[in-house]
Amino acid sequence: MYVEARQRLVDWLRRQLIGPAGKGRLSMSPLERYPTGVLHPIEPGVSGTDPGTSEQMAEADANLLDDDEEPDNGDETDKATPAQSVRRRRYVPPSSAGFSFCVQGDARLLVTASATRYKQVSEQRDTRGRFLRQQFDRSKFDACSVTWKHNGQSAWEIWGGRAGIDVRARPHAAGTIFTVTFFNRNRLEPEVFGPGRTLDRIENSLFEARIECAIEAGRLVEYPRVDPSLLTEEERELELQYRDQHIYAVGHGASVDWAVNEIS
Repeated sequence: MYVEARQRLVDWLRRQLIGPAGKGRLSMSPLERYPTGVLHPIEPGVSGTDPGTSEQMAEADANLLDDDEEPDNGDETDKATPAQSVRRRRYVPPSSAGFSFCVQGDARLLVTASATRYKQVSEQRDTRGRFLRQQFDRSKFDACSVTWKHNGQSAWEIWGGRAGIDVRARPHAAGTIFTVTFFNRNRLEPEVFGPGRTLDRIENSLFEARIECAIEAGRLVEYPRVDPSLLTEEERELELQYRDQHIYAVGHGASVDWAVNEIS
């Protein structure tokens, strides 16, 4: 009796975190409104790592500057030495996401990508001539499907080169491991800064990013488990706890779900 209510809650949370939460124009930055399900544009000349790792969190190097940070050179003695700053950020938002799975036999895959984008509405004024708040229109890309088969194409540009799909296969004792990736190909203009750069990022991001893969030929099998000797104590504990669960895919920068339909 709680299944329907639970599903409504899940759907509401998905709309709040990924979008769209409502109809009509959005009166705030989409990047602030929707924190998940976004593939950001590539930022040339900037590198970094996920700050969630303990090593990155422990790194408090003043030479690693964020976009708007200025180096603190201390006293006059320090100022005599040029600041050796590196154009690097502690966090680089993801521009790609995907998942891996294992198939036995000759595989044929149908991969489908979908996403939306937001574009700022031209500046508008009210009846008193005052500028209105920024507003953004949402538009949906047509879902794009590609087919992968052995010795065939493995990379595609979609939506006029705005995005891409990549399928990589590698042999394994359990079958063939496939990694399907959906990525944003848009690039930020390196010479644009300030509010213009923020708007550039918004309009070149892919929101509600989603990628699906249907196995049209071949048999999906459980994803090979890692040798226990290579796991940490915590990972071994989790393996023991979920030893009876059937895992068919692992996500890379994304959550992953599956449905297995046995065909007789």
